Order: sequence, then structure tokens, then C-alpha cells
Amino acid sequence: MDRFAFNFLKRFMLALAIVIPQQSCDIFVHGGDTLSLGASLKGKQTIISKKGTFELGFFTLNGTNNWYVGIWYAQIPDKTIVWVANRETPVRDMPGVFTLSSTGYLTLSDLQGKAIWSSNNTQQTKASRASILDVGNFVLYGAQKTSEIVWESFANPTDTFLPTMKLWKGLKIISWKSSVDPTPGPFFEQMNPSPGKTDVLLQYKNGVSYYSTGEWAGSYFATLPGSPSYSILKEELVVFSPTRMYYTYKLAPEAGTMMVRVNSKGEISVYYWVNNNSWNVIWFQPQLRCGVYGICGPYGVCFTQENIQSCRCVEGFHPKDAAAWNSHEWWSSGCVRRTPLNCSSINGSGRGTTDGFLQAIDKSLSDEEPFQIMSNSTLQGCKTACLNNCSCTAFSFADSNSPVCKMWFGDLLSMRDKAISSDGQSLFTRLAASDASQLSASSGKSSSRVVAVSISIPLGVAVLGILFIGACFIQRRRRRLLEKVAKEDTPTLLRTFTYKELKVATKNFSHKLGKGAFGSVFKGTLPDNKLVAVKKLETSPKAEKQFRAEISTIGNIHHVNLVKLCGFCAEGSKRMLVYEYIQNGSLDSFLSTKSNEPDKVLDWNTRFGIALGTARGLLYLHEECRDRIIHCDIKPENILLDADFSPKVADFGLAKLVGRDFSRVLTTTRGTRGYLAPEWLSGLPITVKVDVYSLGMTLFEIISGRRNSNLSLQESQRFFPAWAAAQIQKGNTIGIVDERVADKADVEEVRRAAVVSFLYIQKDEIERPSMAQVVRILEGKSEGDMEQYQRSLQALVQ
Repeated sequence: MDRFAFNFLKRFMLALAIVIPQQSCDIFVHGGDTLSLGASLKGKQTIISKKGTFELGFFTLNGTNNWYVGIWYAQIPDKTIVWVANRETPVRDMPGVFTLSSTGYLTLSDLQGKAIWSSNNTQQTKASRASILDVGNFVLYGAQKTSEIVWESFANPTDTFLPTMKLWKGLKIISWKSSVDPTPGPFFEQMNPSPGKTDVLLQYKNGVSYYSTGEWAGSYFATLPGSPSYSILKEELVVFSPTRMYYTYKLAPEAGTMMVRVNSKGEISVYYWVNNNSWNVIWFQPQLRCGVYGICGPYGVCFTQENIQSCRCVEGFHPKDAAAWNSHEWWSSGCVRRTPLNCSSINGSGRGTTDGFLQAIDKSLSDEEPFQIMSNSTLQGCKTACLNNCSCTAFSFADSNSPVCKMWFGDLLSMRDKAISSDGQSLFTRLAASDASQLSASSGKSSSRVVAVSISIPLGVAVLGILFIGACFIQRRRRRLLEKVAKEDTPTLLRTFTYKELKVATKNFSHKLGKGAFGSVFKGTLPDNKLVAVKKLETSPKAEKQFRAEISTIGNIHHVNLVKLCGFCAEGSKRMLVYEYIQNGSLDSFLSTKSNEPDKVLDWNTRFGIALGTARGLLYLHEECRDRIIHCDIKPENILLDADFSPKVADFGLAKLVGRDFSRVLTTTRGTRGYLAPEWLSGLPITVKVDVYSLGMTLFEIISGRRNSNLSLQESQRFFPAWAAAQIQKGNTIGIVDERVADKADVEEVRRAAVVSFLYIQKDEIERPSMAQVVRILEGKSEGDMEQYQRSLQALVQ
């Protein structure tokens, strides 16, 4: 939920502007919401749900002559298709006939009577009528029991997950192939098929999972947007057995229009219709495009997060579908070799083969591809072993104390640029011998080839070349001047590290402290024996000046309760942040432990000090910095504890700057589920009060020593804030404290912490106190608004 000084902010700004592709179709109403036995829809005839929310009929897509039967939002100008009947078998050139036959089955045929699609392949019982409902479900009611649903579109979804739809274990929501082709794509969403598992997965067609929501936490999934206290969104997991369960979600009537979609790029996105104007993406995963498995198809390389063309073919290959690649939208067709392989003459020693290998220095493969490992091998031995197996398509060799040879088999689907992949190493891909030798020679003789061509070009072109070189020189000089200005703006205490320095300091990034959504953190030791934490970002950076400006802003933050940024690395495509090393790690590691060891249990004085120190750190961000800074992701994982257990707020990867002349900022949903303020889903600008809410949810966990939602407890105790409110109303304030330290807790401090917690998490941001008021309450200098406190208690109890 995530995610550091790189291009995530820009990615989210782009995502906010994404609009569902428009599907052009002229609509004429056939009448009513129901088809009776024998009734048909032809051409531009449609049926509309009772409240006019959804419409069903024929549609065609821009630039095609294919016709489909589908469902779309009737009152939204951007015709948004949410279900398609015949997604694999379009009617060619003109609409057909969609009928509820006299035998009780849905049928689709062309105008010549040729059968295109039918529901009888899944429908067990004959129907008496068909209706389009206001939730977007197209249902068939039984002939014997007229209120019984015998078939429904919700049980046969395409790429869209609508409110009230049930995502049963075993049901798949499959992406379109592209925005103009509803044919099933390679990406799909489903509940984890393993018995007992309650998470939802994004998967590639070969079953590889590349994103998980995490296990069900009682009333929500850990990484999805929202909060257990939302009135706008209610999620539910209904479990009948380890293999039979479903997930569903509902919206409050005033919530507006929302849907979840698996798009053709392999992303799952939450769309919200804002102000009767457009669809906005308020959340999506994976947040790194190259995190989508197989996004570039076989032998395609994912090389950037920002460039319009995010895929390219590995050397010696070309796009299988050039038109699709040139559309900058769909790359899953991948690449094919320029020259086919020839393994027919391979003998036991590999002699006589007409295949070869090309070293792809800047590429890497993940361990999700099928591979074999050979230990104690040599580079030549690794090459020979791969060559002797016609199914071997690539190999890599790590020349270390214990040499390791990896061999991959089949089409390569998850190739990455080294700039993106943290484990990148030299990779050798298999090509026809002629292509391998030609490409190897061309890479080694590129400079001489340039000279040869330059001598033979016409004089006019030479003049243009000189002008071009001059322009490049001017541009290069201008860039250096910009870098110099940016460097001058960098705080004098902020050090610029080289990649080599950080590689040595971290012993080749061998001691990993943890991994976030946007990068991994490694422990390092500088030459002066100073310990540091090096965050290695896993995406391409912004322009140099923008990157340095961001570093400058973060580098100017100095407060005892904020983690100090010591320096950064901006070398080539590598981006790293160097922070002070915090000895005791995150607050989360202490709250989540069940151990009764003294060093694992925080006493009450320490907990109260952490609450007060964190509030003071946020007060500095909100009120005392040159620009207001909204952290946007306050949670126990982002509160670090030093040797004295003093808190330091960390991880400003999602932070948002707000000028002193403004109080609000428009942004997309960011942060972590369970700590997000209700206003995130409104689509309106947010304020510093979102940090207040998040700290309130965190403070409950500090007080109790447990997560706010815990499935292992009785139902009445699962959501801690509600249970705590009930205890306080009964006069049992001390009862909300972690039982391991409750006997030594200061009753007055517990009361103040409780007051702050309940004032923090009020639904209306206006009623939440400012961070300055919070600090005064915790310090005992103010009582706070007790009337609002009682209202918050009552709301949670109810």
C-alpha cells in the first residue's frame, strides 16, 4: 500500500486521470427490464433496469466490426461495459438476434440464424423470464419456481467485479485482451484456490501469482483501500468450508458509483465515478508496472515505469504482433526469434548444433520461470548443458565462491531490466547461431561501423549531423548547469554517495532489513563506522533536477522524532536513499509479538512516550516545516524506535507537500488499509487530518498491544476501537490497556491517550483535533472537546 523518493507520486497522478476507454454504440430502448419467453433484442434495441442504472443490448467497439451483447451503465456518458456474453465469439459486421427461447435458454445468433452463443452450456434449469437488475446482474428466473435464479451474469463475469457480486472460490474475473477486444486476456483475479486460504490473487494464465490482497482480517483485506469504520463500504467474506467461500462488497446508497476491474495491462483497479464527470482510479495494484507477471509476453523485456513504451524485445527477437505493440497498450503477445532454432544435429557433446547464445548484460529473470540449478559448474559447462537440451532457452552463471549455473526452460515471460530488478545478472539467451554471431559482432564493432557510415553520407546530411551534434552539446551543457543549480539547492549536510560506496558499505546489499512496496532496505556501515540504512528503490527515477529537488525537501526535515536522511545516490538509473540506522526497528515488531520476555514487551511509560513523540513529529510536519507535509502512511511499521525507544517517523515515500497558502491537496488513495481516513474514498482533496486519523488507529494498537482487527478473538472484541469504547462507557478505562503492562499503567495517562484516540478517528475530519491540540492533550495541558469525545464513543459502540 507503497514506497520512497521515486516516481510513485507521478504514477498516482497519472492513474487519477485514467478514464475507462469509451465504447461507441448508439442506444435505443426496447422497453422495460425483462425479456419474456420467445422475446428478442435486435439491432439497437435494449432493456434497462428499473431505476435506469444498467442497460443490456448490442454494442460494438471503436474501430471494429465486431458486435457483442453486453451490459453497461445506462446513465454514464462514457459507455462503460461491465459484462459481455459472447466475448470470444463476436457477431461479424452487424448486430444479431438475442433471444430468450421458448425452451427457456438464452441464445445469440447472427441474422442468418447461425448460433453464436448460448447459456444452455451452464444453465441447469429452464427459465421463464430474464431481467436486468439495478445492481448490474442479468438473471434468468426458473420455470418451476418463478423467484428462483437459475442463471446469472454475476456467476459468469468478464473483467469487472461489481458491488454485491460474489467472488466464489473457483470463479475467475478475466481481463480483456485489449480495450477494443473483450476476448479473455492472460490476467485474471480469483480467490486463492488452496483450501482454507482467504486472500484474493492476481494471476497470469499459467497460474503464476503476482499480487495478493493478504488474508482476510475479519472485515477487510489488509492491502485494499478503506477502513473497518467506513460507512461507505462494507466488505464480507462468507465461509461455508475451506473450499467453499466467497468475497463480496456493498456500497452505502450515498456512496455513488464504484467498481473493480482487472484491466488488459494486468492491473486490478478500483474506479470511482466522481462528480458526474469521469471515472477516477482511486487505487490499483501492482503499483509497479513491471510487477505484472508476463506483461511483455514471451521474450519481452519490461524496462521502465514511465516511458510510454514499457516493453521491448530482447536482442535477436521482434514483436509477434507489431500493431499491438505500436498501440502502446498491449504487449502480452510478446516477441519471436528472427531465425528459428535448429537443435536436430545436437549430439551428446553438443557439437554440430546451429544454435548459439547472446549475452544480455542488462537483463535478468525471476525465479518464477521454470529453471534448474547446477552447482560447482563453469561458464562453459553451463553453456554446454543448456545447449544439449533443446528446451533450454537461457542460462545465467554466477562466478562466486560456490559457482551456480541456472538454466531456464520454455518461453521467458518475466524478463526485467537491471535498473528495475534488484537481482539482475548477466543472462545468456538462446538464438540461431547466425543471429547470435551477428549480434555479438555488431555490439563489439559499433564504433567502427559508425565511422564507416559517416564517411559515405552526403554532404547535406553531414551538415545536418553537425547541427545535431551541436544541439546535443548545448543540451548536455544545459543539463550540467541544471544539475549544478540542483546540487547547490541540496542541503549542505546531505551527502551524495556513489553506487560503489553503497555497494561496499552494504557488503553488496547482503544484509536486508526489510522490503517495502517500492524498495528494499539494507544495513550498511560507512568508512567512519557509522551505521546506516540504505533504501534501494526499484524503479526508474524522475529527471535529475526533480530528483534532487525532492531530496532537498526531505533533507531539510530535522526533528528528534523524524528519521534523518543522511544522503542519497543518483548515479545513472540507480536511486538510493541513505538514512540513519535505527537500532530497535519498527514499532510493529514489538506490538505483534506475543512473547512475555521483558525486552519484547514495551512498558506503559515507553508506550505513552512513543505516542507523544510521534504526535510531536507529525506536529512538526504539519505546522513547523517550510511547507506542510502530509505523511499519508502513518502506521506502526513506519514508526521506528531508537536505542532509547524514542519514536522516529519514517518512510516519506507517499508524503505530499502542501503550500502554506493552501490547506488541501488533491491526490489518489495512498497508505495502508486499516489506517486510512474515510475521506480518501470521496475523491475530494485531503488535509493533514488524514494523518490524525491514522495516528488514532495506531494509538489504539500502542495502548492495547494488538492489532485493531483480530479474527482470533470473540466477535464482540475483534475490532478493538469499538470494544474499547464499550469498556470505557462501562467505566473500565484501564481494561483497554495491554494486560501485560496494565497493572503499572498511569490511569491519568491512559485516560488522556483514550481521549485522543477517539477524537482522532471521528468520521468527520472537521471534528478531529489538530496535531497541536493533540500534543497539548497528551501533555495534560488541555482536556479536549469532551462533547465530541462522547459522540465518538457512542458512534463506535453503536
